[in-house]
Amino acid sequence: MKIPISHLPDKDMQNAPKALARAAKRAKELARQTGTEFVVMRDGKLIREIPKPENTKRDNKENGQ
Repeated sequence: MKIPISHLPDKDMQNAPKALARAAKRAKELARQTGTEFVVMRDGKLIREIPKPENTKRDNKENGQ
């Protein structure tokens, strides 16, 4: 995903696209971990997605394995 560059004079607003991208990435990761569906917009349409759970090292640590 390409993060847009903000040319606004306010430094906080310049950092907003990066912050939103980080938040989206974290939300998708949390949805994957919990098996919760999330909604994204693609080609102007809202799409509901249910991420496939993956068995990662992080998941194993959280489950005490």
